[in-house]
Amino acid sequence: MWKQSSLLPQNVAAFKELRRKYDLYPLVIHVGYLVNLASQDEALRMRSIEAFRAEISRAVAISAEYLVLHPGNYKGATVEQGVNTLAVSIRKAAQETPFETVTLLIENSSGQSNALGASFTELQHILTMLHGLPIGCCIDTAHCYASGMDLSSPEGLDDVVISLQQTIGLDRVPVIHANDCRSPLGSHLDRHEHIGSGGIGLKGFQRIVNHPLLRDKTFILETPLEQDGDDLRNMQAILTLRSDTATTSGRSKSRKAITTKPARASKLARKTGKGK
Repeated sequence: MWKQSSLLPQNVAAFKELRRKYDLYPLVIHVGYLVNLASQDEALRMRSIEAFRAEISRAVAISAEYLVLHPGNYKGATVEQGVNTLAVSIRKAAQETPFETVTLLIENSSGQSNALGASFTELQHILTMLHGLPIGCCIDTAHCYASGMDLSSPEGLDDVVISLQQTIGLDRVPVIHANDCRSPLGSHLDRHEHIGSGGIGLKGFQRIVNHPLLRDKTFILETPLEQDGDDLRNMQAILTLRSDTATTSGRSKSRKAITTKPARASKLARKTGKGK
């Protein structure tokens, strides 16, 4: 939907108070899916810019830490033209509606139907084009798998982490969308699945959420809601896989030893530069 409801001051105040009460941090919100800032259709692009500006305003008003954006679809153009259009659109919106304390996170895609951001190199290029803005990336595990990154194996996960560090930089990836993938590896089909029921599997997610370079990221579920209780079941599945399962207000109470083998973690740290 393009139309957004207005934020009432009393509702914003009540929301902020509840955040303080329940220690909910960080607050990550998502730009509407109709927004396509890479569109080569000028009317759609301008409408998307206006909708994006409204999303920025809402994020600022409720003191969100992060605003997640799909980079969009470049149909009818080249990847380079799509990236340029996206960058121009974001800068135009930011000039008219500053991000203030909000950080924009560009989400990786599955590469379906001319979608930008299926590779970390492409995301790195987008970040470079937007130098000077408060910007980083949100990595979706289902999109990674569908785009050809095998997160189901220890070696595949290590390759992904190394690639992230060598392109975007792990310090610029504060948020991970934890979703299993219903579609085959490398299919480029964006199909989310319940944790453990897709190609990544329970073992894959156990390694992801306990990985020494990922475990302290913010994990957010976008798994299917097909039956009552699905969200809770997926949340419990993730928490059960953590090596520190005791939680308070969604935050881990302890920092117990990770399940990744020490030798493997040390080797990976050296490759990514974290061991220097």
